[in-house]
Amino acid sequence: MSKRFFLTFLGVIVLTVWMYGQELEPHSYRHIDRHVRKIPDSLTHNIMNLHNYLVAQANNDVERVRAFYLWIITNIEYKDKIELMFDKNLLFYIGTNNCSTPVCVLKRRIAVCEGFSRLFQYLCVQSEIECYSIGGYITKNGALQDRATHSWNIAKIDGVWFGFDLSWGNAILHHTGVKSKANEFFMVSPREMVRTHLPLIPMWQFLPNPIKLDLFNGDNEQIDTYLSETPDFYNFEDSIAQYNKLSNAERRLKTAEEIKKANPGNKFNLAVEYYRYSRSILHYEGEIDALHFYHLIKARDKLRLAIQLFKSSSDISSKLLLLQSLDDLSIIQKKIDMASSDIIYLR
Repeated sequence: MSKRFFLTFLGVIVLTVWMYGQELEPHSYRHIDRHVRKIPDSLTHNIMNLHNYLVAQANNDVERVRAFYLWIITNIEYKDKIELMFDKNLLFYIGTNNCSTPVCVLKRRIAVCEGFSRLFQYLCVQSEIECYSIGGYITKNGALQDRATHSWNIAKIDGVWFGFDLSWGNAILHHTGVKSKANEFFMVSPREMVRTHLPLIPMWQFLPNPIKLDLFNGDNEQIDTYLSETPDFYNFEDSIAQYNKLSNAERRLKTAEEIKKANPGNKFNLAVEYYRYSRSILHYEGEIDALHFYHLIKARDKLRLAIQLFKSSSDISSKLLLLQSLDDLSIIQKKIDMASSDIIYLR
């Protein structure tokens, strides 16, 4: 074989491999990425204008979620805002001024992980893409996990569930400046996602054989072996369908029940779910009939449990939620006292 022929042959192979590699790039998002980068600033201050622009040139749900993902990780800054907040009883205390609602995140352009995930979820829902904001654990190596510290997303694309971690994608992009590296947490399979992200409760793993916390704390080889060898025993689709039928208050109690089963040592998130349940009852607007009076009693009892759990922790988050819980308990008790004379309550 002549040298010239060999070089020509080698060149063809290299070109073929390069072209094949180009085809195997994550979908080929070039046109949608260019569209995202060209968005006029005037359209980024209203959440529906933002959504409508991002999906304008998307041909399918993959390209829609790509547009949402890329815009968020490049335009929202991860920042945990801790500052002094005034309280008439304590004079002042350290508090948080983070926001997690989509409109607030869009306005401030800063958020922690929950803000990233809820903005992504909102945009997906506007495109009729089923999407959830998931809370859970990321610390491993056998560390004690007494609370969930992270939020990410799971969305159904063309009938298949995929994981997305926008705050991690943002961190990778910020530290490396390489957009392709940020794809590591874009459209990740549930089996791969669970190696680094363990939801608070099994349902949100989107796996027919969900793993437990002790296995998550081990190495990834053990996780892979378990998922490969353990027969299916859990129908997460049915569980999610039942969950979606519940009221907001009932979802809080269901989540609390599952937290106790999955990780009894997680007192903080258990308390948070009791707190959220009580607030959903507290914010009920309407005449207090016998049924709502019963819910007020139940909310008061759950909030008392939350208060005891918050008291068992000394961190600032627990202290802040303890203060809010005590205020809410006072309001609930006043509502109960006002209604007691008109309603006979049987325990």
